[in-house]
Amino acid sequence: MTLRDRKITYIGTVEQGASGAELRVTEAYRAGLRGLGAFSHAVILWWAHETEAAAQQTLVLPRPYTGSSGNVGVFATRSEARINPIGLSVIEIAGVDETAGILHTYWIDTLLGTPLIDIKPYFPASDRVEMAAMPDWAAGWPQSLEASADFDWEAAFK
Repeated sequence: MTLRDRKITYIGTVEQGASGAELRVTEAYRAGLRGLGAFSHAVILWWAHETEAAAQQTLVLPRPYTGSSGNVGVFATRSEARINPIGLSVIEIAGVDETAGILHTYWIDTLLGTPLIDIKPYFPASDRVEMAAMPDWAAGWPQSLEASADFDWEAAFK
């Protein structure tokens, strides 16, 4: 099967829940949630649907981070403005309702209504890097998802 034979299929959307976000999986894909509740975290792939077409052609971004000294290539950022606007988030699982097709989480860095394209369990053995290197301008950034909750991210972006 080639890439031309494939298309991206939305499996649900991000919506507001009572105590955080709800990732609502469409009925056709709800069976895929079976067993996910045994994990504490998940990797979420989503489509940055509000990214403008012109931004998707931008390969170099003008100094996107406060600490960066100059322009940065799109592949060195987590910007939604990408050739293929696919976002990735790691979330803490607060609960899974397999019947209703809802993955509950306390927070996810997407807009409400964002289309979901995949959900994967977080495996520390393959998803965690103990000694990850970062550029000097990101030296003060948190070293874990947990520490990120209290970090002033607005100050990190220009």
